[in-house]
Amino acid sequence: MKQKTMRQSSALKKTRVNQLFLLTLLTFGPFLCSCSERIHVVPVIEDPGKVPVTISVNNLVQPEYARTKAMVDVGQVCSNLSICIYPGEGETFDKIQINQKSNDPDFGTASRELTVGVHKIVVVAHNGDKNPTMTDARSISFGNNTIMKLTDTFCWAGEVNVTKQTGTVDVSLVRATAMFRLNMSDDQIPSEVAQLQFAFKGGSAAVNPFTLEGTTKSNQKETFIIQDHQSKVFEVYTFPRYEEKNGERNLSKLEITITAYDENGNAVKERVLEDVPVVRNRITECTGYFFDGGSLQYSTVGFGNLQVEPEWAGTDAYTMKE
Repeated sequence: MKQKTMRQSSALKKTRVNQLFLLTLLTFGPFLCSCSERIHVVPVIEDPGKVPVTISVNNLVQPEYARTKAMVDVGQVCSNLSICIYPGEGETFDKIQINQKSNDPDFGTASRELTVGVHKIVVVAHNGDKNPTMTDARSISFGNNTIMKLTDTFCWAGEVNVTKQTGTVDVSLVRATAMFRLNMSDDQIPSEVAQLQFAFKGGSAAVNPFTLEGTTKSNQKETFIIQDHQSKVFEVYTFPRYEEKNGERNLSKLEITITAYDENGNAVKERVLEDVPVVRNRITECTGYFFDGGSLQYSTVGFGNLQVEPEWAGTDAYTMKE
């Protein structure tokens, strides 16, 4: 009897083992098959997404024809900086405009995460009290066609192919403006003069940062409040632009009307300067008597000791017509 009982017990154990094995297959079999199938699936490469890119504005440099390579930090010359990043082809994000002041701790450096691909980047440095309109990468505007105050302005523009290795984009700016300077030979400005207004046309209030040429035909106006009647030097800026005529492309000349007003807004003196030549990165200086009579003369000279572009191509003289 004991042997029979032992045989039954052994058979019972074997049956239970077989049942347990079958239950294991039923429970984990689909999972094991699923894992086996996944081994043969080609993994999908994820979108690389955005990568961090830093734009570093290093300095201001002279134009190609300068004989020296003087460079200074942008903060020494300009008080405001605007950086704009434009979406590449097929991108849906809006442009990114970053405006900085020289007292900001991060002045001259801006970091953003950008998608991999080609982006247009424009950097503008200036001394104005308003930020430029940067809707169009090829026409950066500092005003409208009626009234505009433009300061010395420097630009950089380029198309940057952003990759995971891009890291930092180093930027060096060049001057985009021309200056007109009135240097009065009068002993002093008459005491009844309260304001001096410059109204000029032929230049531009907007610039293409890729070509450094004016893009709009603008009427510009700037008014100086006269407090020190001994100071007789006045400077205004414009973006020189080109005009097509008879199949030729020439720089446009300015017509400048300079008007002195008393404290009641009455005009007490006015002179009109015609065909005033202006060239990017040069000064057109008009020297002569404004209130006492005599002929006004102007010539193109350098920006003095600004230390951004100390060398110039030469000096051009011009005698004004009475």
